[in-house]
Amino acid sequence: MTASSESKLILCLINSAAYSRSYFEQLAPHLRTLGYRVHFALDSHFSDHLHGAGQALECADYFTDYLRANPGPVAESVRAATTWQSLFSDFDRWLTFNLDAPAQAHGRFQYQDIPAQLDAFFGDIFERLSPSAVLYEPVSNSFALAAYRATQLRGVPFLSISPSRIPGRIELSTSGALKDFAAIEAVQARHARDGIPAEILEETLAYLASIDQQVPDYMKTNGLDQMSLRKKYLRLDKLSYFLRIWRYSRTQRSDWALAYQHGDPVALSLAYVRRAIWRKLRLSAVRKLFETQLPAENFLVYPLHFHPEASTSIHAADYVDELSVIKAVAFRLPSNVKLYVKEHPSAVALQPLGFYKQLSRLPNVRLISPELNAKALIRKSQGVVTLTSTAGFEGAVLNKPVLAFGNVFYRYFPNVRTVDGFSDIGAKLSWLLAYQPVSNAAIVHATAAYLDFTVPGKFDFMATLSNAAAMGGVARFVHTRLSYHDTTPTC
Repeated sequence: MTASSESKLILCLINSAAYSRSYFEQLAPHLRTLGYRVHFALDSHFSDHLHGAGQALECADYFTDYLRANPGPVAESVRAATTWQSLFSDFDRWLTFNLDAPAQAHGRFQYQDIPAQLDAFFGDIFERLSPSAVLYEPVSNSFALAAYRATQLRGVPFLSISPSRIPGRIELSTSGALKDFAAIEAVQARHARDGIPAEILEETLAYLASIDQQVPDYMKTNGLDQMSLRKKYLRLDKLSYFLRIWRYSRTQRSDWALAYQHGDPVALSLAYVRRAIWRKLRLSAVRKLFETQLPAENFLVYPLHFHPEASTSIHAADYVDELSVIKAVAFRLPSNVKLYVKEHPSAVALQPLGFYKQLSRLPNVRLISPELNAKALIRKSQGVVTLTSTAGFEGAVLNKPVLAFGNVFYRYFPNVRTVDGFSDIGAKLSWLLAYQPVSNAAIVHATAAYLDFTVPGKFDFMATLSNAAAMGGVARFVHTRLSYHDTTPTC
């Protein structure tokens, strides 16, 4: 036990994401070894039945239990003080999967009350337990957003763990990954004052020299590019998984009827299967629209995103309709510049066929095969236009101008600009097309700041389970971040 961690409590968030409960349950002993107490906040009991043999966690609060004890309705004055904004990511997911929201099907609660009820749920936890930090992955849904609001009201860090964009490293934000650009700017300022540490500079130069071969860890293991329905679903582990879902659905109606994020999980699981089937059926037609032989011409690169995903529904909520964004960009380009729209390797054919056909019909847009090397395209391009893609970070590292629509961590790079609404697109495109490369030293300093924001390690809810070394490394990283946060003066 360390003096700085003694008696401090960390609140770990758990939702229905695969292996979320298992990961934080296994991480807890490593945190306790460092002197922290651990408490859990869960959206429902669903994860208990997926990964806990039906047993509730000790030292835990469940939002469905809270709703059962505090059914509402919420006072009109309280409703007036909240907005629908935090629920956008949830509704974006249901719309993507063509599903009714759970409350619309079962009527046990009202969505207009959920933001206030979530605030009350986390307010109660903070009042009773006074956690020193919240720990989760990057803020990705309304449950996490409510916890983030609670931390902001009380000056408590929201620690979010995720794999870095640089392989072999992990990130641990203190702002739920919502304000990482500011934290990295502070690292850059420290480097400007004290110099870049030798080991950070050495690794930065090695990354820059080999960037064409570098693939982020999360792109190696996400499995989202799996097209075979047999390999995806006809497996014993998938059968066992579905049986647990079915058992929860049949025996725990009192819980899932209050689970505002997923409701009956059988319906959501079937929606995933339907999406995979439609993807398989349209795959051949979509591939025929991809271009692989490209002429010599001026172009910008626009990488499509996987949907639904926090990178868009949280960090670029106003721009999730990518077809509208692409049209707005394409028709503001000079007549001698094309927009190369490249499909996400993990999202091929997930969009309706009409989406791809409309893109291919735009006069100055080329729909580029996901099999073409993205970095090679970026090198030949005049720049990158993106919502929040990692390709934007890689473009910045390659000293290309980058125009980002969303809240990106790499906005501090000297060659990155963010869009302030659709009316700002034209002016920012003019900047991009007139861009003159910044110095290599400026790129090195910006990249080194991000690398120093991360540490060596591995993070993956599934892949690092039962990996004591990886878990211990994450726990020590958490302790270091909290220790630094406690000693950093605030305004």
